[in-house]
Amino acid sequence: MPDDPKKNHPHDDDMPFHLPIEPGYEGNIHKADTEDVPVVTSDMTAPRPKASLSNTEMDADEIARLHASDPPLKRGLPEDESILYKKPETDEDFIQTVPRPAITPTDEEDADVPFKLPQEPTEKAPPVQHVGSLFVTMPSKASSEPTLPGTGGLDPNPDFGGQTIQSKTVQNPQHTVANPRVSSQMTQPNPRVVNPNDRRFMPPPPQPIIPAPPPRATIPQETQLPSRKARARAPRVGCWAVFIGLFLTFCGGLTILTAVAGALAYARVGDLLNERLAKIDTYQQFQSTFIYDRNGQPLFEVFNEGRRTTVSLDQFPEYLIQATIATEDDGFYRNIGIDIGATFVSLTGYLGLSGASTGGSTITQQLVRNVLFPPEYRAERSAQRKAEEILLAIALTGRMSKDKILEMYLNEIYYGNLAYGAQTAAQVFFGKDAKDLTLGEAALLAGLPQAPADLDPLNPDADVQRRVQQRWLLVLNEMVEEGYITQAQMDEAVRQGLSFVNSYIDLRAPHFTVYATNELESLMLSLGYSPEDVARGGLQVYTTVDVRLNDEIQAIAAQQVANLARNNVSNAAVLVMNPTTGEILAMVGSIDYYNDAIDGRVNVTIRRRQPGSTIKALTYAAALERGMSPGDVIWDTRIVIPQPGQAPYEPRNYDRTFHGPMTMRRALANSYNIPAVQVLRGVGVDYFLAFAERLGIRTLGRDASLYGPALTLGGGDVTLLELTRSYSVFANQGVLVNSTSILCVMDSRNVIIYEYENGCPSKGTHNSATIQRTGLGSQVLDPRIAFMITSILGDNAARTPAMGANSPLNTPNIASSVKTGTTDDFRDNWTVGYTRNVVIGVWVGNNNNDPMSNVSGLAGAAPIWNTVINTIYRNPVYFDEFRVDGQHVSDTVNQPSGLTFTRICDVRTLTDPATGCNSTISEYLFDYPALLPDGAGNLVPQNVQSPQLAIPTGGSYVELVSPGVYRTVVIPLPPEIGNAIQFQVGAGQTPPPPPRYCRVPIEAISTTPGAREQWFIAPPVEPSDAANAEIYAQGANLAFLPTIECTPELLSYAGAGGFGTGSRPVTAYILSPQANEVVNLPMPIIGVVDFTPDQAAYFGIDIIGGEWSSWTPLQDRIFTPVNGQLGILPALPSGSYQIRILVAAPDYSDLQQYVVPIIVP
Repeated sequence: MPDDPKKNHPHDDDMPFHLPIEPGYEGNIHKADTEDVPVVTSDMTAPRPKASLSNTEMDADEIARLHASDPPLKRGLPEDESILYKKPETDEDFIQTVPRPAITPTDEEDADVPFKLPQEPTEKAPPVQHVGSLFVTMPSKASSEPTLPGTGGLDPNPDFGGQTIQSKTVQNPQHTVANPRVSSQMTQPNPRVVNPNDRRFMPPPPQPIIPAPPPRATIPQETQLPSRKARARAPRVGCWAVFIGLFLTFCGGLTILTAVAGALAYARVGDLLNERLAKIDTYQQFQSTFIYDRNGQPLFEVFNEGRRTTVSLDQFPEYLIQATIATEDDGFYRNIGIDIGATFVSLTGYLGLSGASTGGSTITQQLVRNVLFPPEYRAERSAQRKAEEILLAIALTGRMSKDKILEMYLNEIYYGNLAYGAQTAAQVFFGKDAKDLTLGEAALLAGLPQAPADLDPLNPDADVQRRVQQRWLLVLNEMVEEGYITQAQMDEAVRQGLSFVNSYIDLRAPHFTVYATNELESLMLSLGYSPEDVARGGLQVYTTVDVRLNDEIQAIAAQQVANLARNNVSNAAVLVMNPTTGEILAMVGSIDYYNDAIDGRVNVTIRRRQPGSTIKALTYAAALERGMSPGDVIWDTRIVIPQPGQAPYEPRNYDRTFHGPMTMRRALANSYNIPAVQVLRGVGVDYFLAFAERLGIRTLGRDASLYGPALTLGGGDVTLLELTRSYSVFANQGVLVNSTSILCVMDSRNVIIYEYENGCPSKGTHNSATIQRTGLGSQVLDPRIAFMITSILGDNAARTPAMGANSPLNTPNIASSVKTGTTDDFRDNWTVGYTRNVVIGVWVGNNNNDPMSNVSGLAGAAPIWNTVINTIYRNPVYFDEFRVDGQHVSDTVNQPSGLTFTRICDVRTLTDPATGCNSTISEYLFDYPALLPDGAGNLVPQNVQSPQLAIPTGGSYVELVSPGVYRTVVIPLPPEIGNAIQFQVGAGQTPPPPPRYCRVPIEAISTTPGAREQWFIAPPVEPSDAANAEIYAQGANLAFLPTIECTPELLSYAGAGGFGTGSRPVTAYILSPQANEVVNLPMPIIGVVDFTPDQAAYFGIDIIGGEWSSWTPLQDRIFTPVNGQLGILPALPSGSYQIRILVAAPDYSDLQQYVVPIIVP
């Protein structure tokens, strides 16, 4: 750099005032003349108004206008750009546009210096309409209309080549996110979020191939542009003006200039210095925010007014700095912040002393204008504004080093295509960092800011390409003229030509990325950052997604949709989460984001759809919390539910058949509809809605009047994200962890702002303000309930009757639990399943709600689920992403305390007449009622009163012997008697069938011939449902609990129709302890054993369980009937036991037994 005669002075004597100098200024501002090449980095020229080059010779005024005018104020976006939106619950488009203000200056106006402008303009430009937008994306194609750089670009002007421009504008914030408690000094509208349906997310048309210029190309004589030096001297003034100028410059110093400027602005100098120059110290440019996947793979670049990545001065190459200075401000390192000669010439023109007109804005002036002036004042064309600009430029030069000014300038300037700063421009046009630019590439960039809309290298228009080439050659020529490069270097750069890249921003994992940007805004606001802070960007965001897994899952879903195309299936969505931390590792919202034919940009994972039978898991979980036992009997028989003002509701199973009595395990595993409706009726719709909300489903709301019993079959809308998250509660032992898409947020200096589960990369640094969180979640469900649902949904044998043994739900080597769902007319298929490490939700259907053709959840969504879970578990790279604190959770689910695994009667085999269980099944039973969350993360017991045990003294007695199974003493009724019994039922209700038995009162047992004890299945609660269940039971010969008690008349009619020969029957039963009672020992055994000597020899009390592997007598045999205490149950170790009465026949063979299971705590 040329030597500066003032380099030995800490202050410039010809400045009208002096300011403190930045530390290190003396070593940076001037370059010794012994240096071969200036050790500085790249510089960018200020944006300029539209340039129009032609093949004809241009006059001096045109050249001056082209090279000296200021850049425009407003940023221009292509015609297809839309203001982005934010709608929390829907995916529909919401597009809003705002027209650009029309500005039409005259051709004679100077684009920079106010002295040449009309002093009393008759019409002001209309005010800018600001529309907030958090993230603006790269346009999909170049616009044919001229555009303007954004307000964050340099040197904005209200005039743009005399054309009227329509544009959407966004106010430029002044600070990047640095401190959540620092508010912006400039107001900005609330930011909006990315619109997934915006056309800018569509892939662009192929970029035209822009040929390189021919080797050793030179600028044609008729179009050759003058150099910077020539432009500075272009205005032709008289000799007397030159003399005055020389006198003022060399004799009077800055005396006259200072006087003129002082007359206009000295009254405000103090305020300007203290107020505006202070902004330099805190000014932060808006920057792009970069979104990465969990492994640092780039997903997207989001931005507000434009794209910008700020880098330090040493990251700009010398060629770029040299080209910028040669083109824009060849005296940058020598001047005091302004070009005195150019400013003087403009002043003489304004005073009418000459007809000269030239631009006078230096790099420093352009920086001052854009950093220190608000947009409205920046656009003002007045002598006062220009005087303030000049004074502040001089002051800034005294306050800040030249290198720092140049660094800010290079990071601020607009290059077109929404690229702000040389680093971003290098990426946009050449796909590389600025430090890697070649001479030719640097020269091209240096020439763009003059008119970035007209000089667009990516625009295939021939006229635009000609202007770009002319500008490029001009910059190279000026570099030769300034001595930065040789003619040979220029010729070689021209010979090599230029290769541009497609500047379209690749949006990876698009549905997830759009979702994550929305969550990012909410997160930052919740951390105390303002919308302005968030909009300024400059963030590095590491998300939870694994883009490799996401891409593979999308391919899996697309393949399954292709397989089902003949069934009118067009789309699918998949969500994968870590249930322990809530991290979303894959979110495929459709099989093709860019396919409008299927509404591909709609993210179905967050769109409301009916869930079908997948919601049943929550119904049964709520029933367990309400007191239902896993062993309770549910009748799958015809039910008709009255609907006020509507036709009665009669649910049907998918297979259109009834399956009789069953337990919860068989009902849920096989996804039978009628049992689910029965269970919801017992739970209550209002309770179910509150329960679902507690498990993370909020779209259903809390208004029970909106729903009926079909809610449990999928009659309410939920999102795949909500449903999958609710299933994660079952996987996570009753703990709800909110889903998240954000692992880490860092600023541009790698300072960690927010970190989740230690998810930041190693380059990040923590400080005292760093927010660190973990996926602890809250206990919203008794772990025993979560265990039960997991056990049922993972029981392949239990679901085999409906699903088959080898269905896509079966994962032999993976301990998974899974549920399918299908809605009416096959409009939606669902499959949601999980292990302790992974939870996966799948939807298949059509976005336009067209029905599919005979595709159930088992055939449509389940194959995708099966392939995805096997892909994750078989690929260690994917499976390792689900580690928490460096390790996986064991997929083996351990039985929690408070459950007992025992044998119960299999009600499907309890045929009539039954004197005991014909067969048993194993099931888990609750030792005490389900615990409830208290809202503070704790589980508390329910306020449930235990029933008081009392031995009845009269009436019929019914005793629970197994869940859903009772025993009582009955006598059979002759058919003619049963048929004669009339039942009174309500209108429309089904009457019970003729009864087969009546229950014998206790006081009549010993005097009723033929009465005996039998076991029966409990009926449904509702009388109409009970009637249909009894009809089914009689048809299937199942033992159905009699509903009528024997009256004396019935007993007399029954008479000889009893079981025996007229003598009293053998009776043996235990009243206390009751079946499955948790007992405190020792305690008496209370019951009745009645027989005659010719009926039985004796009875005994036996026990099995604990240390006894076979039936073992508790006491000596008793040879006489007993009504009362039968014996003593001694103290026993904790565990499950059974006690029984065994009555022996006269030949000492086993005659009758009565068994009661008990639990010793």
